[in-house]
Amino acid sequence: MTPEQIEQAAAWLANYRRRGEAAPLLPAELRPTSLAEAFAIQQWLFIELDWPVIGWKAGLPGPDKWVLAPIANLQQGELCLFEQHSEQYSIEPELAFLLARDLPARAEPYSEAEIKAAIAATHLALELIIRPYQADAGAEFFDQLAAGLFNQGLYIGPAIATDSIPHHFELELDYAGQPQQFAAQHPNLDPLLPLYWLVNHLSAQGIGLKQGQWVITGSYAGVVQVPANTKLKLQFGSFGQISTLCRHQAVIS
Repeated sequence: MTPEQIEQAAAWLANYRRRGEAAPLLPAELRPTSLAEAFAIQQWLFIELDWPVIGWKAGLPGPDKWVLAPIANLQQGELCLFEQHSEQYSIEPELAFLLARDLPARAEPYSEAEIKAAIAATHLALELIIRPYQADAGAEFFDQLAAGLFNQGLYIGPAIATDSIPHHFELELDYAGQPQQFAAQHPNLDPLLPLYWLVNHLSAQGIGLKQGQWVITGSYAGVVQVPANTKLKLQFGSFGQISTLCRHQAVIS
């Protein structure tokens, strides 16, 4: 893809995000055909929308798969706001790591000890999920990577001790008096592993992480569907609780 095509693809996706709508598939000449093209479109999407990078989502990579996307929207408190109007919303229960200092891009890889030492705090969190493309669009992984891998934002809950990060616990979701239990387990067992990969992968791309940014590294219970306009309570084992209400409101212009 040419630089002009990458910018055009980002503008196409940005137009639908501004309107809170799922997009049709990109025109054939603007669809990414490699990880590098998809990542370039993803970065231009944030430039096109003039969004701040307040953090990153990450997962361990696979063959022809980079699991990473910047996060622009940070939320806390009684409401959990979504761009797209729906009768139910998708969330992912996660941990969010807050960085205490910059981790600038450099030639030498960061050690796990250096990265772990840069964590200022660990919080219970929810990744807020959107549908970037229309359900019947036929979007594939490169398309989804270009659009930000379903991320709309991050909801921050209470802090937990960084030295006792859970690998698994019982998650209870309760709304309208209908509790549900999940045997919650991180997909990589150790939730720090995607953080270690992210820091060094971005560094190799010439991108550093900054003090005050958040990183999430994977859901403990996959995608969880919750109703709109209903008070939710999520109990993360003995580690703490998130109470909020999901509803529609465009929060990024």
